Amino acid sequence: MKWLRDESGQVLVLTLFSMGILLGCLGLAIDVGVLFHARRNMQAVADAAAMAGATEMYYNGANNVDAKAKAAAKGMGVDAAAAGNTVNVAVSPTLTGGVACPSCVEVRVATPNPTIFIATMSQWFFKSSNFSSVNVGAMAVAGAPGASQNCMYVMDPTAPSSLWIHGAGEINAPGCGVYVNSNDPGALCVTGSAGKSDVAVIAVNGGQASKGGCGGDPGDFPVNTNSGVQSLPGTLANLPSDPTTNCPGGSVTNVATLSGTVSGPGYGVYRCYANPAGCTTTTKKGVTTTTCTPVTLSSASLGPGIYVFETGVKITGATTIGANSANGGATVVVSKGDYDSGTATTFYDYAPTSGTYNGVAIYQPASNSNQLMLQFGSGSSVFDGAVVAPSAAVDLHDQGGAVNATDLIVGQAYINGKVNLTNYSAYNPITTPFKHITLVE
Repeated sequence: MKWLRDESGQVLVLTLFSMGILLGCLGLAIDVGVLFHARRNMQAVADAAAMAGATEMYYNGANNVDAKAKAAAKGMGVDAAAAGNTVNVAVSPTLTGGVACPSCVEVRVATPNPTIFIATMSQWFFKSSNFSSVNVGAMAVAGAPGASQNCMYVMDPTAPSSLWIHGAGEINAPGCGVYVNSNDPGALCVTGSAGKSDVAVIAVNGGQASKGGCGGDPGDFPVNTNSGVQSLPGTLANLPSDPTTNCPGGSVTNVATLSGTVSGPGYGVYRCYANPAGCTTTTKKGVTTTTCTPVTLSSASLGPGIYVFETGVKITGATTIGANSANGGATVVVSKGDYDSGTATTFYDYAPTSGTYNGVAIYQPASNSNQLMLQFGSGSSVFDGAVVAPSAAVDLHDQGGAVNATDLIVGQAYINGKVNLTNYSAYNPITTPFKHITLVE
């Protein structure tokens, strides 16, 4: 019949059919894209929760691991108490391949994510609402702390020129890396005739400045910019925020100068000093400034112990603190005021290998942001341990001398001299406190 042979309108039918298929594919692509994005977000949640749980386990044991991991997941948007969400925490899991990891924490997270096209097609063709949402999950394992591969941390989060290598500045640390935490585009500045440093790598959360003469060549090694935030070595979490609370009975010895041989309080035992002149506070144009008169160590030899200086400390002549022997270590703690060893001819500080200040030669708590003068002139300083001052700017300016340290952990660093760094963990692999929690799976 004629009407059966009539082909008019077939293009419209094919067009409508094709458009339906294209729209279906578009809807499916949108749903799948949204689910893949949700999967990436869930992996970030699992990673953060596993790191939080493993950190808690490393420092404080397993009792609060579940709570810490779930709190981290909640902070990332997945509340274990909310309907539909899953946050499962396992301590000491067995890793892929059947390897047991007693120090690890495993976290599995899942949350429902709504669909549009998949839900519509399911309802139309199968009369089912089972696919109105899809559970998206992820898994992460963290723990197995390893030794830090960095030996210099510059921790100010925002400062420009946070690490400034200038003039004759040179970092000699071939066996370890340097990390700069500042997110400023000019966090690293290399200017003047700075010598070529020798490090494994410099990782910068921000970048290296290209203007103002800061774009110099630091050396023949990678400079990784936009490297992301890294964690500090684990020992810092246990250091006291107010060391003066450990002064025996609250007692403080008032003295202007210490010289000659000073019998220490004993390994791991505190002794506290302050200059009788104390500290003065002045306010000018709304700015409050506290100035302290330091205790002077003049060609002194201090035995094992933990020395807390409550008005700062100035080191002159040839001074030694602690001894390079078992239970012979000592730590200088500057709770307030300045640390200045710039005029010392030689200065040696041997850190403890156990206890609260394990591996720490010099400690200035975050509450004390006063500048540290590690070196000025032709003298030399040797720290068999770390210099830890996470809020302070450190100045190193020499004319032939050098600072030799195992780790340098400071707020900012201006280097116009030579600093030799070695990885403390490489020399003390058993007792090292400088460890990181890492993602294992």
